[in-house]
Amino acid sequence: MIIAVGDKKVYKFPNSTIACEVHNGYTEVLVMPERRRFVVRHKPDHMRHLQESHPHRTYHWIATTIVVNDLRNGFIQADEEII
Repeated sequence: MIIAVGDKKVYKFPNSTIACEVHNGYTEVLVMPERRRFVVRHKPDHMRHLQESHPHRTYHWIATTIVVNDLRNGFIQADEEII
């Protein structure tokens, strides 16, 4: 898994387990066993557009789908690392 933070830092976690928790407005990403945490903020305009395009899906469903696609692709663009 590759996690890029902003436009300045890139981390590679080749043998790690990634756990994600979706909240309103952001997803928290936990990398184990390194115990590194990252935040991915969901852009309100983008989320609103997706909800309008798929009215039968909830906010959390859409956010989870985005995260699942990122995990499958092996790349997450995070907004910040929580230290």
